[in-house]
Amino acid sequence: MDIPIVRPAALKPGGTIAIIAPASPIEQRDDFQRGVATLERMGFQVRWDDRIFHSVRYLAGTDEERAAEFMRAIEDPAVDAIVSLRGGYGCSRLIPLLRPRRIRNHCKIFMGFSDLTTLHLYLRRRLGWVTFHGPMASSPFWESMDSAQLQHLLALWTDPSFLPVFSFPQFQALVPGSAEGELTGGCLSLIVASLGTPYEIATDGKVLFIEDLGEPPYKIDRMITQLRLAHKLDGIAGVLLGSFQDCESPSPTYTLEDTLHDLFGKLHVPVLAGFPAGHGAQNWAIPLGIKIRLDASNRRVEFLEPALSSTD
Repeated sequence: MDIPIVRPAALKPGGTIAIIAPASPIEQRDDFQRGVATLERMGFQVRWDDRIFHSVRYLAGTDEERAAEFMRAIEDPAVDAIVSLRGGYGCSRLIPLLRPRRIRNHCKIFMGFSDLTTLHLYLRRRLGWVTFHGPMASSPFWESMDSAQLQHLLALWTDPSFLPVFSFPQFQALVPGSAEGELTGGCLSLIVASLGTPYEIATDGKVLFIEDLGEPPYKIDRMITQLRLAHKLDGIAGVLLGSFQDCESPSPTYTLEDTLHDLFGKLHVPVLAGFPAGHGAQNWAIPLGIKIRLDASNRRVEFLEPALSSTD
């Protein structure tokens, strides 16, 4: 069972955001520099060590370097929030090197997506932390973010009373109905990779959020079927589907939507598709570990609890 949730403290004006690289390296720094510039325009100080640009094959440094950097950022009292450099691969290799007893009492805002799903699941299962699924420092989203997304992210990080409500025009009810439950999930392939580990996803009574990149429908089918066979869909309250970028069928005879409807329609829980989060053109930040109301019939998602603590 999950332990009780722990909310991070709100960011204050001028707060310090540390950028760390727990997964893969970057080849070009243009998107990174745009991400840093946007965070600074939002009123925050941004810091990083040039170590984040190291490369060991497909990893941003050795496992020991990346794990130590992660631990330092959490334990450093001068750091108020942590944003990952990018995803790719590598977070699962850090798990044996982390020391939960050392970092347990240092909860702070932590944001990323894709491969960072592994750390979201780990921090929730082992420490109870609320974390944030959202853009990373080198994500191309920063340049295309409109004022609404930036204001949403700012409120999400700074306002302990903020309870976002989403009603996007692209929302589609694959299965009507409404449900309430804690939001959990992330990138589907990383969720499936968590099965059988000490940090595997807990889904009973929860709303499952999933998204992915570059996986054709038969692979999406295989992964969701694996979740079903592992009994991870038996007690879910509902399903929120994010972006499935480059996951469409190569065949004109069926679509990804057909596959998702076939897989989830039998669960008799509300399923809402079209949430703009993940690897798509937009990536709205959302807190994981917070209770939400999913109203597929009225195409609405409402957060029922704050993501931040009201005191430091």
